[in-house]
Amino acid sequence: MPTRASEVARATMALRALSTLLFLGPILVAAAAWSAHAAIAEPSADLRGIYVDSVAFPIPQDAEARLSEALQEPGVDGLVLVLGWSSIEPARGSYQWMRPTDPQWLDQWIGKAIAAGKKVELSVRSDKTPDWLPAAGVHTLPFTYAAQAGAKSCRTEAIPVPWDTGFLGEWDAMLAALAAHLKSTVVQGVREYDAVVLLRLTGIDRNSDELHLPAQTPHSQGTDCTKGTIQTWQSAGYKPSVLLQGWDAITSSFKNSFPDKSFSVAIIASTNPFPPIAEDGSIITKVRGLGPAQNEPLLRLASRKFPGHLVIQNNSLYAGVAAQPETVHSAQSLGTMIAFQTNLVLGVSGGAACRDRKSNGNACDNWQDYLDLLDTGIYPTPGTPLRSQYIEVFAPNVIAFPEAIKKAHEELFAPPSVAPPNPKIHPCPSGRRFCN
Repeated sequence: MPTRASEVARATMALRALSTLLFLGPILVAAAAWSAHAAIAEPSADLRGIYVDSVAFPIPQDAEARLSEALQEPGVDGLVLVLGWSSIEPARGSYQWMRPTDPQWLDQWIGKAIAAGKKVELSVRSDKTPDWLPAAGVHTLPFTYAAQAGAKSCRTEAIPVPWDTGFLGEWDAMLAALAAHLKSTVVQGVREYDAVVLLRLTGIDRNSDELHLPAQTPHSQGTDCTKGTIQTWQSAGYKPSVLLQGWDAITSSFKNSFPDKSFSVAIIASTNPFPPIAEDGSIITKVRGLGPAQNEPLLRLASRKFPGHLVIQNNSLYAGVAAQPETVHSAQSLGTMIAFQTNLVLGVSGGAACRDRKSNGNACDNWQDYLDLLDTGIYPTPGTPLRSQYIEVFAPNVIAFPEAIKKAHEELFAPPSVAPPNPKIHPCPSGRRFCN
C-alpha cells in the first residue's frame, strides 16, 4: 500500500514535469489538460434539487438542531457539507473522519443524510489551513482583510500559494485519503462514496469555498484594514499563468480521486476575484469588469477537463435582483450546468434576506417572498427554458418556509414542457448590487 510520503512525492514529480510546459503559455497548459482528461465516466447521479448548506464545520451545537430538522423536510434533496482542511487532517497524514463522542463530525453527518434519503455535496475549504503546513514545506502567505468590500471585520488568514508544489502534493494526498475513506465506509448498507454526488472544486479560496484569493486594497475596501496584499502576491511570483498551472493540478487531483463524480465551482464576477496583476508582473489599475476575464481561463480549463460534469454556480441570490449575468454567460458559453446559492445576509441563525441588506427589514415576510428569491435562481434567464440544476439554501429558511422549499423542489424536477413562472425582478439603481 503506498505511503503518504510516496503519494506526495508522486504528486510533486508530476507537478514539476507539468511546470516545464509553462514557457509555452497558459493556452498549451489548458490544452494538455484537455488531452489528458478528455475521457470521463458518465455522472453517477441526478444532481437536481434543493440542498441545505451546513455553512461551517465542525457544525456548531446551536446550528446542529436546525440542520437536522431541515434535512427532514420533504422538499430538501441534499446536504452541502462544508469541511475545513484543518478539521479533517489536524496532523499530517492523520485524518479525523469521526468522533464517537461528537455527533457533529463527517461520518455522522453523511450518515444522517443517508438515513434521510438525501444526496451529499462535499466542499473542503483550503483556506482553513492545518497548522502543520509550513513545517511540511508548504509555502503559505498571511493576509489581513475585511470581507464583502470591507463590510465585515478585519481577519487574518494564512493562504497556501496555489501553485506551490508542496501545497499541491499535500492537497492531492488529502483528497486521495478522503476518497479512500468514503469508499471503505458503509452506513445503513450504503457506501459513503455513493452518497456523494457532487464535490466543490476548492483549493483556491479565501474566507469561503468560492474561487477567489485575497485581492483587496485599502481603496477597494474603503478601510485601512488591508495593506500590502498586491505587493505580497507580486513578491510570491503571482502571474495568471502560474495560477492556471496550480488550478490544472488541483482539478487533476479531484479528477484522479473522484473520477466518476460531478463538480461545482462557485465564482465571483462582480469584483475581481484574483489579484490585479498582469502576466508581466505589473499592477492592473483598471479593475472594473476584470472578474469575468480573470475567471475565464480557469473555467474553460475545468469545462474541458470535466465535460458534462461541471456546474458553474454563484452564491448570492437576492429577491428581486436578476441572477448574476456573468455566471449565466459562463455556463452557457462553456456548455456547463448552472446552479445558485441564496445570500446569507442574516447569518447562520437567520439565513437569507429577501430585501436590501442595508434596509431595516431584511427577513422574508412569507413563503411567497422566499419562493420569489429561489425562482430568480431556478430560472436565471426569465422567458427562456434555462433552468438551474439545484439551489443551495440555509436551514433557518427551510424551517421557516417549507411550502417554498417544496414548490421550488417541484419546479426543479418539472418536465421541460412546464412553463416557468416569471420571477419578480426589479432593476437596481446604477452602481448598486443590492436593492429592493
